[in-house]
Amino acid sequence: MPRRNRRTTPATPVDALNDLGAVWSPDFDAYAAGSLDVSEVRCALCQHAPCDCPAFGTPEYFDLVNSRHHR
Repeated sequence: MPRRNRRTTPATPVDALNDLGAVWSPDFDAYAAGSLDVSEVRCALCQHAPCDCPAFGTPEYFDLVNSRHHR
């Protein structure tokens, strides 16, 4: 059986998070570059600044998580 050429260790921390299926805020790059204040960074989950996600652990929270991950 042929072996697949598969990366066993992520090349960068970003690769590691992407491998885990992390979802990033659309504003993270602008914040990291210093052109956006942290108060203006939209939540990666609800997409609002400030965050207004449902309470953690509620069915509504997990529904939102599943929708962001296209499940």
